[in-house]
Amino acid sequence: MGAPKVDTRNRRLNIRELLKEMMATEFISKEEGNKLLHKRTPISLHPLIFIARQNLKDSKPPNLPITLEGLLRWLANYSNFSYYEIDPLKIDINSITKILPKAYLKRLSVIPVEVKDDSVVFATAEPFDLSWTDEVSKVIKKKVEIVVSNPIHISNFIEEFFTVRRALREYNIENKKSGGFEQTKELEKMLGSVSKPTKEDSVISNIVDWLFKFAFDERATDIHLEPRRGVGQVRFRIDGTMRVVYKFDPEIMLPIISRIKILGDMKVDEKRRPQDGRIKREVGQDIVMELRLSTIPTHYGEKLVIRIFDPNMADVTLADIGMSPRDVDLWKNMVTRSHGMVLVTGPTGSGKTTTLHASLRHVATEGVNVCTVEDPVEIINDSFSQMQVNRDIDITFGSAIRSFLRQDPDVIMVGEIRDMDAGTMAIQAALTGHMVYSTVHTNDAASTITRLLDLGIPSYLITACLRCILAQRLVRLLCKFCKKKVDTPKEAWDQLVGPIEISAPPSVYTRSGCTECKQTGYMGRACVYELLPVTRELNDLIRKKATLEELTDYVSSNQDFVPMRENGVEKVIQGLTSIEEVLRVIV
Repeated sequence: MGAPKVDTRNRRLNIRELLKEMMATEFISKEEGNKLLHKRTPISLHPLIFIARQNLKDSKPPNLPITLEGLLRWLANYSNFSYYEIDPLKIDINSITKILPKAYLKRLSVIPVEVKDDSVVFATAEPFDLSWTDEVSKVIKKKVEIVVSNPIHISNFIEEFFTVRRALREYNIENKKSGGFEQTKELEKMLGSVSKPTKEDSVISNIVDWLFKFAFDERATDIHLEPRRGVGQVRFRIDGTMRVVYKFDPEIMLPIISRIKILGDMKVDEKRRPQDGRIKREVGQDIVMELRLSTIPTHYGEKLVIRIFDPNMADVTLADIGMSPRDVDLWKNMVTRSHGMVLVTGPTGSGKTTTLHASLRHVATEGVNVCTVEDPVEIINDSFSQMQVNRDIDITFGSAIRSFLRQDPDVIMVGEIRDMDAGTMAIQAALTGHMVYSTVHTNDAASTITRLLDLGIPSYLITACLRCILAQRLVRLLCKFCKKKVDTPKEAWDQLVGPIEISAPPSVYTRSGCTECKQTGYMGRACVYELLPVTRELNDLIRKKATLEELTDYVSSNQDFVPMRENGVEKVIQGLTSIEEVLRVIV
């Protein structure tokens, strides 16, 4: 892998040297480099992490933001070593964890990533500090090869490889010695007891804690623990798409699921029926995760799905979810009225609850009494009185609204109108001087009206209280660190705009892939939507019980109405998302 271009002298990275070299090679501009030279660098922070957090841009077109990955690639080139991205699924953990003790690797901040016949490849973020290589070479009796890697990943994977995977290997060995599957069932019993924790109990607890933190760090919204043929698979849903992140032996998956069920107050020995549970878990300083659990029996065993409610969602505003300033003002005008009903519609997972809670936070002042009934309560907010549906004790959406009306409410949020009882009670609440927010599962704004009529709700009641309908979907946002401009593909553009008359721009952005976005090209999500105020003309159509075709024709002819497809086109033109992503969600 070659010798460095510069004399290493076994020294640590110096931020002044790095900045001067970056300016000399025009990696960053002299103006930005000189500003950083006068900034104080935290001693405990790796120099490249510090530079990456300064929101710098590449001095060369297209002037994209400088990422930590970009800085590391530059460092690898500067030091004449290769850049190496650590992929835990491609590393032989059994081999690399036998090389050196964990404490020694942590002190050096290096990690072995590949074991060859006559050498071992070590990843480091300090390519000019090689004082340890001779000593290590003598200990392992092999040559030492160097690659440059992310210092954050090095630290994280040392913990993962030695704490989690090594523990799994040791547990497997002990489990096989002690009777295999029968021992695993005994462990499940021990996990549910209040006796002194065993070594196996501690191993499983550590794995569960690591899994929760891993999911939180990866911005996952769901964890799927799935038994398959001969393996236990772990998948995360990140930005709406599923990704395999880990694979356990099936004997390990059983006690892991059992441990999580215990934390969620579920029956450990009940595997034949679906169960639900809930966990609150601390994953950092002042950060508490809300987790909703659901199990089902499958052919290969019990499957567990964990929904993660991001604590930061409690602070999301209407602008954050992707609404334009004009539509934010219009929607706020609708939701702050003294009475009436507004509806948010879309399929499961389209962000309806997030939008409603952002709206509630706008109106939930000390002078307003807000009551919500949800199934389940997903985002907890101290400003609301929140109730959860429980059919076992006859708490339905309809019965909850009846109870709310005796609680002196100003605003009522109904998680979903799914039957005539809930719809009728929601409308009665709106007609008696309350503001009601709710959701309906339909594809667009116009079909929401026909859904209410199909539920048996009289048209005159709908026209008396319905104020506005918001239909939405979620699209993934292009990663700002790696998105790239391309000539607008004519065929894809024509498919996107459909009947809308919008000229194609000369270029659009498309996804690329980097370590920041886990090579997906996307990071974060926002909604594409259509906002339909209920006008006098629309009310006339509702009274006549107009068909979906008639309602759609009216909506299309309304010059002030921006259909969801057009809103998606706008986001493509703005460079927020890609043509492919909008087509995936809308068409």
